[in-house]
Amino acid sequence: MTDLTPMMKQYLSFKEQHPDKIIFFQVGDFFEIFFEDAVAAARAMDVVLTTRESNKKNPIPMAGVPIHAADTYLNKLLAHGFKVALCEQVEEAAAGGGLVRREITRILTPGTVTDPEMLEESRNNYLAVLCALPGGAEGYYGLAAVDVSTGDFRINERSGEEAVPALVDELLRLQPAESLYCSSGAAQTFRPFLEPQGTPGTVLDFAADPVQIKETITGQWGEETWEKLSLSRYPAAVAAAAAALEYLQMLQHPARGKHFRRLELFLPGSRMPVDGITAQNLELIRTIREGKRKGSLLGLLDHCLTAMGRRLLRRWVEQPLLEQNLIEERQEAVAELRQNPLTRGELRAALKQLLDLERFCSRLCAGRVNARDLVSLKETLQKLDPLSRLLEERRAPLLQSLRQFPDFSAVVDGIGRALADEPPLQLREGGLIRDGYSEEVDRLRSITSDGRGWLLEFEKKERHRTGIKSLRVGYNRNFGYYIEVTRPNLAQVPSDYLRRQTLVNAERFVTESLKEMEGQITGAQEQLIRLEYELFEALREEIAAGVPLLQAAAVRLARLDCLQGFAEAAERYRYCRPRFSGEGRIRIRRGRHPVVEQNPEERFVPNDLLMDDGVPVHIITGPNMAGKSTYIRSAALICLMAQMGSFVPAEEAELPVFDRIFARVGASDDLSRGLSTFMVEMQETAQILNEATPRSLLILDEIGRGTSTYDGMSIARSVLEYIGRRIKAKTLFSTHYHELTNLEEELAGVKNYTMAVKEKGREVLFLRRVIAGRSDKSYGVNVARLAGLPPEVLLRAEAILAELETAASKMPEKQLSLLPVVADPPPADGRAEKVLGELEALDLNRMTPLEAIQHLYRLQQILFQSDEEEEDRSN
Repeated sequence: MTDLTPMMKQYLSFKEQHPDKIIFFQVGDFFEIFFEDAVAAARAMDVVLTTRESNKKNPIPMAGVPIHAADTYLNKLLAHGFKVALCEQVEEAAAGGGLVRREITRILTPGTVTDPEMLEESRNNYLAVLCALPGGAEGYYGLAAVDVSTGDFRINERSGEEAVPALVDELLRLQPAESLYCSSGAAQTFRPFLEPQGTPGTVLDFAADPVQIKETITGQWGEETWEKLSLSRYPAAVAAAAAALEYLQMLQHPARGKHFRRLELFLPGSRMPVDGITAQNLELIRTIREGKRKGSLLGLLDHCLTAMGRRLLRRWVEQPLLEQNLIEERQEAVAELRQNPLTRGELRAALKQLLDLERFCSRLCAGRVNARDLVSLKETLQKLDPLSRLLEERRAPLLQSLRQFPDFSAVVDGIGRALADEPPLQLREGGLIRDGYSEEVDRLRSITSDGRGWLLEFEKKERHRTGIKSLRVGYNRNFGYYIEVTRPNLAQVPSDYLRRQTLVNAERFVTESLKEMEGQITGAQEQLIRLEYELFEALREEIAAGVPLLQAAAVRLARLDCLQGFAEAAERYRYCRPRFSGEGRIRIRRGRHPVVEQNPEERFVPNDLLMDDGVPVHIITGPNMAGKSTYIRSAALICLMAQMGSFVPAEEAELPVFDRIFARVGASDDLSRGLSTFMVEMQETAQILNEATPRSLLILDEIGRGTSTYDGMSIARSVLEYIGRRIKAKTLFSTHYHELTNLEEELAGVKNYTMAVKEKGREVLFLRRVIAGRSDKSYGVNVARLAGLPPEVLLRAEAILAELETAASKMPEKQLSLLPVVADPPPADGRAEKVLGELEALDLNRMTPLEAIQHLYRLQQILFQSDEEEEDRSN
């Protein structure tokens, strides 16, 4: 490619430095992309693919987007998993042409974005780094989850058989925007789970040297953090953290090292882990059918007014508390805010006006905030004292601690004294600094202001001196200040005018006095713009030094926002404050499903639930559409909400503190891993049985329905017996296998409940009430009638059902099957020995598959034929 232009050679030099990234190459007011990158980017951004140098034999593919709309197209590329390097012009294009100097100013990857326009404000944007280290039976697996946009940096480590499933659950909960693998082994282990979620991944060239890893971690957070968290005990977790920091350094990320407020070690036992299946089945974060936030528990409870609060609320929903005193601390705060609607209203009004301090701190450390952003910061910090005074009379300890904000008076005063009330968006155009802040700024500003007045007066004098009424004084970047005279008036131009530029209809001139004043004005303007920018940068750096205090305020505001949101939900939806007891009893009076009850098309019927250690297993039978699944999910959601610190949808609730809540509801296959519906169901059930304890709550719906009747019922009964005898966890088990209700007499701790139904002829009315007892009918045909099946189909279904029920009453041991049923073993009349002999004599290597099947069929007929058939055959 020796015939390439200097600009294209410059482009290729940057591409050589960043081969894995799309280069956004600034050309004037556009970002251009070339060669193969242009083809891929045009498709992802949905823009027209064009060519450069189209008159040549091999034109260069090209795609371009205007700089002012670049964020929209960058979002599209990042959403497709691309990494982007912005290569911007760092000098003005010269008047005579020549190559413009360009530099890589930013590198964007899906997991390291900080611009608010590119992020969803209500959720974190995580970069996940995964490491696998040898050791023990199964090795050690480490995870670092980093949100560069908020400064959130947490690590996790697992080992043993449950390590990979536990970290996969964590990854599914975090939904990282980008994943990194410290080795090909880590990629092989975790990529199959992340790629189907659309998470782009990269294998790093990372050397897990323990000495270097410790230096990286202590260089970031200090020796005190290393010792306090005993990080030497978690080699895989710190390796993942070090790899994350190295990756950010490799990207030249400007915020690296400045705003990661602390390293959080997340280990089992600190919060209740909610596995991905349970979160999905209970629709905690998004709905199952549409995958939307609206209609989920999070969507219902989100009455937050700040982006910080919304992100924290999601963490509270996904990680309920395990310590009763911490739960009750939140409850007390929620109760007081609920009882004081006036205070809550004023608090909500104040929170609504606040800046997203978490993400502001990230951009501040990266040097990506402008003067208007600092003015917004000042306005936010000014609202903290009034907000704190709102909570002065509140008695809840948590509210009292959250109103104690750091003193930001110096920051507010500094911004107020330095910056104009309405500064421009651009930082290098002047107008940033307030009059009176800097004597030198005021002096230079006076020169430029006086210069403008001098120019107006000069233009007036020259018109009078020359008699040219159309004479005007102008300015452009290439030629500076000039006097423009139209062609009809050129004869009146004085001799001291020096020609500078010729136009089609006019000539431009200068004078010695104009050149002298130009030097003064231009020099003053350049100095003023440079000085204002330097003063702004100094102010920005001074404020950045206080980022830990700003982050501390952000944490308090986020928690306060979540608590007022819980109080707002409690008041709006008539929730009660649950009580906790150490007796292991669940007592819910008139409990409701928080989301389903919001459906305006149908009146929700509340139900009671009473469970204790004496009767920990409830079997719930009843027809489809009667409300079994809603009932058991209601119980799980009430318990989860209580451990978040929220009030719950019931008239009264007394609960234990559960260590885990499991919900296996419904079934679906997993085509990405080649797993059938039944296999998925069994894997999920196995996980529950392996991880549940006597302090867990299990919600199991229709276990065993993915296989044949006998197999499914056998598995369902065995699961129930295992729970009742071994685990002894509180369990709500809904089923259509009515035979399982016999366990009430056979297994201690089991009680039957059913959904009340009212029959009127062929019509059935579901009362949605849970009552003690058992159901002996499924009402499947009735449900089909409600669904609108044609009458002919319904009549035929009723006839077939009657036949099957009659047959089942005569031979209850039989199941429907496509295979012949052997009621008795084959008679010992020598036929079995004859078949065995023939089987031994078969030479399968010389037979076709069809011949083998025919032989097997004939031998089977010998075994199953009756004595009369054998006798006839002998005759």
